[in-house]
Amino acid sequence: MSHSRGTSAENPEPESTLDRVKTWYHVPALLLVFGFMLWNRAQNYSSYIVDGEVLFGAPDPWYHYRSTMYVVRNWPATMPFDPWTYFPYGTRSGQFGTLMDQVFGTIALIIGLGDPSAHTVAMVALFAPPVMGAVAAIPTYVIGRRLAGRIGGVTAAGILALSAGVFLQRSLVGVYDHQVAEGLLQVTAILSVMVALSVAERDKPVYEQFLDRDVPALRATVGYSVLAGIAISLYLWTWPPAVLLLGILGTFFLLWLTLEFVRGKSPEHTAIAGAVTMGTVTVLQLAVLQRLTISATDHTLLQVLLAFAVGAGCVFMAWLARFVEANDYDRNLYPVIVGGILATVTILTAVLTPDIFGYLSNQVLRVVGFTTSPSATQTSVGEATPLRNPGRLYQYHGLALFTAIIGAALVLFNQVFDRDASAERFLMVVWFAFILAASFTQIRFGVYLVFPVAALTAVAVGYVVRWTDFSLDDGVEAYEVITIASVALILFGTLLLVSPTAMAVGGSASPGQEPDAWSESMEWLDENSPAEGAYGTGGNGSLEYYGTYTDREDFTYSTGSYGVMSWWDYGHIITVQGERIPNANPFQQGATTAANFLLAPNETQANAVLNETDENGAATRYVAVDWKMANTYGQGGGKFFAPPRFYDTSNVSQSDYYGTVRSRQNPQRYFNYRTQAYYESMVVRLYEYHGSAMEPQPYVVDWETATTRNGQTVRTSPQESPAVKPFPTMEAARNYTESDATSQVGGFGAQPGERVPALEHYRYVGSSRTSAYESGAHNQFQLIESAFGGLPSQQSQTGTCAENQTTMPIGNRTYCQPDGAAGVMDHTNPAWTKIFERVDGGTIEGTAPANSTVTASVQMRNNVTNESFVYRQQAQVGADGSFEMTVPYSTTGYDNWGTAEGYTDVSVRAQTPYLFQVTENGSGAATTQVTEGQVIGENTTASTVDLTANDTSTNETVTNDTNETTTDGTSGGSSTDGTSDGSTTDGTPTERIAQPSAEPTP
Repeated sequence: MSHSRGTSAENPEPESTLDRVKTWYHVPALLLVFGFMLWNRAQNYSSYIVDGEVLFGAPDPWYHYRSTMYVVRNWPATMPFDPWTYFPYGTRSGQFGTLMDQVFGTIALIIGLGDPSAHTVAMVALFAPPVMGAVAAIPTYVIGRRLAGRIGGVTAAGILALSAGVFLQRSLVGVYDHQVAEGLLQVTAILSVMVALSVAERDKPVYEQFLDRDVPALRATVGYSVLAGIAISLYLWTWPPAVLLLGILGTFFLLWLTLEFVRGKSPEHTAIAGAVTMGTVTVLQLAVLQRLTISATDHTLLQVLLAFAVGAGCVFMAWLARFVEANDYDRNLYPVIVGGILATVTILTAVLTPDIFGYLSNQVLRVVGFTTSPSATQTSVGEATPLRNPGRLYQYHGLALFTAIIGAALVLFNQVFDRDASAERFLMVVWFAFILAASFTQIRFGVYLVFPVAALTAVAVGYVVRWTDFSLDDGVEAYEVITIASVALILFGTLLLVSPTAMAVGGSASPGQEPDAWSESMEWLDENSPAEGAYGTGGNGSLEYYGTYTDREDFTYSTGSYGVMSWWDYGHIITVQGERIPNANPFQQGATTAANFLLAPNETQANAVLNETDENGAATRYVAVDWKMANTYGQGGGKFFAPPRFYDTSNVSQSDYYGTVRSRQNPQRYFNYRTQAYYESMVVRLYEYHGSAMEPQPYVVDWETATTRNGQTVRTSPQESPAVKPFPTMEAARNYTESDATSQVGGFGAQPGERVPALEHYRYVGSSRTSAYESGAHNQFQLIESAFGGLPSQQSQTGTCAENQTTMPIGNRTYCQPDGAAGVMDHTNPAWTKIFERVDGGTIEGTAPANSTVTASVQMRNNVTNESFVYRQQAQVGADGSFEMTVPYSTTGYDNWGTAEGYTDVSVRAQTPYLFQVTENGSGAATTQVTEGQVIGENTTASTVDLTANDTSTNETVTNDTNETTTDGTSGGSSTDGTSDGSTTDGTPTERIAQPSAEPTP
């Protein structure tokens, strides 16, 4: 008789082989998974090492590196307080300098034989995420095996290995962040709780055994429960907001103990495991208690009280079950009583301690509330934004996500019909529900999602294996092989084929260009500014970089200490790479102050913001801005959208600064036009104009309104004319807008609609060597906006551009734009990052025809980038013929005041003296010098200039840095005004803008 399907049971030799396969197949499978995960996460490590220096790709890894370095230098202590961030207060962060930093600091000490170099520590930090990510496969496998046998364990580990989700993204090389440690430690904690539950279900401990001191009977339950408490505590020690897990476990115990009692079983066994576990957590959290407050971001009473409450709740529910049973009450009253008590406690908390209740309820909503309308400040933090595109979950987890949902449904179905259903499996469902809700609420919680997905997928696979009766002992039927192969193909096929795949994500790991560019500017700041504590005094400074400082609310900085103002994203890199103190940091400390400064509509208000940070001779001295901070295209990396969400000096929104005009032909194409408020903001006046005055140019942004299918009103480009129109004069441009309500003068590129006055107390002093033109995202949106204005550009076929063209690469393509057109979009050469110094400014006193307007100009050059620009300022002459002007740029005396004297070695230096002209008729030109000592306040005398004569004066009196009057022997010359307002463009706007060209398709 023919056996077409065949079996292997009749052949003893193959059977022996199959036995070995059955016994050991999971070992090579797990090793393969581990090896692949480690390789995939670390394969691109070389991109993070630039010129021998390790560069991290996000803000938090920089500070974790600092925290780890502190451990290395002060082992095993962690940093109690850090005055090197959040000037002028300093800070303590409960989420940094935790167990993760201690572990890898210890590893660095071992590798470095007790004295590791900074590079060794950085290399350990570089590879730490891939190692933690790969190690996570072990508890994931064990969970899967406990739920569905070894095939379930291999399935769960395989899902983890091939998922392209947040956990993979956070465990790539160079992402030295606590999020990967969170994922590893949470799945380990869940596994430990599973073991404790199963032991309690097996041994069935009861209260009387404690009274009888029945140690042998209690040893396993108590021991494994203590281990579970330790595992949970390790998670909390690494990340204090891990109270989320306490909430998950509290909900599980509440539901499970209730379900057990209603089903006629005793909840006491599980309650004992829960009480011992949470009691252990309570004790261990008391050991690291830092503050007697209620906060999730540090080791406070919240972790202690919540763990205690869950443990006490387990004890109470076990007692209540005995009480109900002893009094022969209906078991169905049990959930009613428990629910009533919880409702009463909630109401009393809300009434008696409304602040605590408000904090707790707000935290719950922020974490698992499916928040559809998060706060404006929350949405400015990328990882805290809600998951707006659920389709990403399919991209990350493929069909495993839906398989997990099926697995959860099967578990719940089993709970209904099986009185002896597993507590471990029910825990998986509760875990999955919480993490799924958290992932929708904040995308950062997606770092956990792959673990319950993998676990419940293993459950579903386990059911399939049982239903097909797949067994190597009884022979393998063909249909069984087909079924199992089909399941594997469905689960893993989508993960291997749906973009992005895990290998694609791993292969794309890169820090990007930003860390390198900021590293250049921070290197400049470190080398060319005085040490902290030495501003204005010189010397080596007085603030030890890895010093130990007491945690305090009133830290006082010494005279000569100073802050660096920037957006909060860059605080950690300023601390670590620049070894300077930022006013704001990625903890969002100082974010409102930074926003108030960056968006200040005038210099007086900006100064007032910084004056609030000054104390006892310590002050904010520098401002660091990059192209992203002044860029309105969020999809292209721009960050200008964020400060309006924190600004609190007045009520403003994004629409007060810019709006969007879409292409009528292709609505996906758009450009942002800017309002005058945008051009008058400090960040734009610094980055775009270097503090110089900027005159309006006759451009008009024109649009029409249209209604979309969903009823939304949008701006579109005009049907029969370009969206950006040049005019020969400002008068013609304003006449057009007066008759067209849907248009405005200016707002295109760097061109304002009204005059922007010069700054008097902020000067450009240094920058990165890297240009914004090296960013494809910057170039893409600039070329699209240029096309709306008809500015020419073209793709280079050779990859190079002519001498008078600006090179703008996008991916593997290179676009060329005439320098004149690029100058319309960027008034000055856009170095990636620019450093400005806050100075007293030098005073110039002069005489000129009464009631005239005087313009001063000076040609400046940045020796880092070889960039030249003109600084201009105007002054109104009084009726007595006198005027006074404060200027931020010096023209001489640079060598007299450098870092040795406690000041800045400026790289942006004058090429000419100041040239003064009467604006109305251009007559009475004269020049004068302003020394470095005058600008920084060491010399309080004023330079003088006389414009009453018609001829150009070449022998004006100036002062040197010793408060003495000298004679300037510089020969006079013609005006330094070249092209209009220092622009690199030529001719009138009508001449500069060519006919509309096709929009680039980068």
